[in-house]
Amino acid sequence: MRNYKKTITTLLTAAILLIAAFMTGCTKLSEAPNSTPSEVDVPAESDGSGVYVKLERDDVSSVALRGGDFTKVCENADGSLLKAGEWLFTGDDIAQLSKKENNSVLFTVRALDADDMLLGEGTFLYDVTQEKLYVTISADGVTCSTSDAADAPADVPPVLTLPILDEIDQTVTIGTSGSSLSAVQAAVKLLDWGVNTGLGTDEISDAASTWLAAKNNDLTDHLQKLELVDDAYQKLLTDEARELLDSAGCEKVEITWGSDPVEPVEAIMQAAGLRR
Repeated sequence: MRNYKKTITTLLTAAILLIAAFMTGCTKLSEAPNSTPSEVDVPAESDGSGVYVKLERDDVSSVALRGGDFTKVCENADGSLLKAGEWLFTGDDIAQLSKKENNSVLFTVRALDADDMLLGEGTFLYDVTQEKLYVTISADGVTCSTSDAADAPADVPPVLTLPILDEIDQTVTIGTSGSSLSAVQAAVKLLDWGVNTGLGTDEISDAASTWLAAKNNDLTDHLQKLELVDDAYQKLLTDEARELLDSAGCEKVEITWGSDPVEPVEAIMQAAGLRR
């Protein structure tokens, strides 16, 4: 009976540890006796290439890394706050993706509190030739370095992102009966963004080029979506605007733009090769 209870206890403990590992999704660096980071505790089949995250604040409940088509979330199974001062290994998914596509991968790291409020966010480029990148999240912001040294400079520059492009990518369809409708709706949002953004055209062009470059194998689909939106955008600058809006279910949208091209939108289309 004693051996039976011992076996059950061992199995339950192992199950709890497995659940905790699954929920956390990230691995921390092991610590040497002097409490300084030493060797990386990573799966045997991984060489440790990827992105590492360290918190320099004690109010973070979860950290999410999104790159390509995957998202890795680091959180404690019991919902407690993540411990500051430790490097968390987010896995080698991003390294494998970069290697597979032979291209840099745009990734975003976000820190959230217990109420899912955004505490910090940073976007950078990872290339498998870099092997390891180290992201630090503090009260002053999110930085990235090629070294895990305490005094390492933030030598990996942040990348300006254009969420409007992600929205277009997610909402516009191609090759379906609703393609034109979704393109018009997206063009309305793009126009509104273009009129109100404070970004310069050079910044927008660089950001759009980086976004497109990160698409690599799926670039054709993304360009087709932008071409559909561009066609709708150009029509919205003409006398056809009201009729087009009404037919796309945008009857309540007021036409607040004129007939002149909107420079921020033009910068995106230029980067996409849709302008001569």
